[in-house]
Amino acid sequence: MLQRACYLALAGGDLRTPDGATVGSVPIDMGDRWVVFDLGETLVDETRNWRRWAEYLGVSELSFFATLGAVIAAGRPHTDVFSFFRADFDLAAEERRKARAGLAWGFDADDLYDDALPTLTELRQAGLRLAIMANQPLEAGPFLATLPVDSVATSAEWGVAKPDPAFFRRVCDVLAAGPDCIAYVGDRVDNDVLPSRTAGMVAVHLRRGPWGTLQAESPRAEQAHLRIDTLMDLCDGLRRLGFISD
Repeated sequence: MLQRACYLALAGGDLRTPDGATVGSVPIDMGDRWVVFDLGETLVDETRNWRRWAEYLGVSELSFFATLGAVIAAGRPHTDVFSFFRADFDLAAEERRKARAGLAWGFDADDLYDDALPTLTELRQAGLRLAIMANQPLEAGPFLATLPVDSVATSAEWGVAKPDPAFFRRVCDVLAAGPDCIAYVGDRVDNDVLPSRTAGMVAVHLRRGPWGTLQAESPRAEQAHLRIDTLMDLCDGLRRLGFISD
């Protein structure tokens, strides 16, 4: 059972309830408003992690990154990149071997984009609550716990991953917030923008990283309520949408 509802002016200045009824120009109850972030290529740069895969596979970084980009541009699952370098690639087994070789997937503070922490601070000062809920392995947990947000979760922990609608329902349940009270920020149109908008959230597309850059050219990217090139534009953008009340 959701504990509160949130009414937003996303277009035309009208405020609407979740069932679409116009309720005027003044929010009935803004309640807690949440900004929920994806992690990879949203708050953190994944370059070092992908570089570890190139090292583990024994291929040049240029070859690996070019192939990864081609796979992404073709709209294929990014894990297809591995089959170009090894036949019958078993991802789970290779991840274990790679970790034993000292090349495990993981993040630290050096991977944070320069705009990540200042943006979290700015949003907090604007009265918003913050969460990171992303497609990540359990190993991401210790790093997530170091970040200044109110709630964190991974797809591995939940047993459901984006773009499954169940992932976004789980976000609402965990935060005890209606979807109108949540802005979801991510770099991927397919995994972040479209499913969060369908769930009733404010969908924010960040144009950065390979997915964010390539998918920004898709007409589907226009489904985002807000499109930004840097997180430093997020707070002002949400304010223009009426998500932040002054």
